[in-house]
Amino acid sequence: MIRFTRLQLAATMVLAASAGLTLTLAGEAPATATANVLDAPPREYVIPKKGIPDAIRKAVESPDRPKSDTVRDGYRRPAEILALTGVKAGNKVFEFASMGQYYSRLLAEVVGPKGKLYMTDAHDYLSDAKVMEEQIAKPGLAFAAAHPNTTYAVVDYNKIDMPRGLDMVFNVLYYHELLRHNVDVTVLHDKIFKALRPGGIYMIIDHAGKIGVDMKDTLPLHRLDPSVIRQAVTSFGFELVVESRLLENLSDDHTWPIFAAGKRDQTDQVVYMFRKPIVY
Repeated sequence: MIRFTRLQLAATMVLAASAGLTLTLAGEAPATATANVLDAPPREYVIPKKGIPDAIRKAVESPDRPKSDTVRDGYRRPAEILALTGVKAGNKVFEFASMGQYYSRLLAEVVGPKGKLYMTDAHDYLSDAKVMEEQIAKPGLAFAAAHPNTTYAVVDYNKIDMPRGLDMVFNVLYYHELLRHNVDVTVLHDKIFKALRPGGIYMIIDHAGKIGVDMKDTLPLHRLDPSVIRQAVTSFGFELVVESRLLENLSDDHTWPIFAAGKRDQTDQVVYMFRKPIVY
């Protein structure tokens, strides 16, 4: 089992703080807060003709999606990502870091009125409580109020109680933040394992860091050696069933911070789909 010592985690927190990371630089912050800072050049997105369920296609093509979401589709390839997970109507999905609601909008549409989406954000993601409330919490609560099949909460991931019988846990571009914010992932993985139904999916997408490089060097960049994710999750009983290259970027040398100007969504990203064994 991979365990991160207090010393390792404390070191990453100090380095991250010294980097002066703010909401306007955070790679996962809402689009409204990062306009003209992180935005990458537009990239055309065409949903594949085959292999995409109708419900997912409809959600991605919805005219209700804001432009701040659709302009990112060429990099994030949401139809293929969601199709990979197998998410469908009636599913119960738990979402880490729903901030901005890019995937929340899609997931809520796909699971439909008989499904459930549990949206969450970390209570300590930002040090400025007022900015946290205005730019992350309020939009999340407003979205949940407008979508009866969703709930939203700002939580402490070290203390969270997760609902049981989940079909999927969805963690996009946030696994590294769990480590930066001193979350005990061994405890969290135990909760996730128990919350998922047998055969349930644990989907993780994150910014790739250099292989074999210590976390104290990669976490300030908001990146991780992919093996850190694989080893930590599989050691807890999950099976790695898919390692996709959907979001691979071979031109990324893994040395620049994800909040570099004009680089939004252009990192080399790992796409891992883990599964809770049907029999364990």
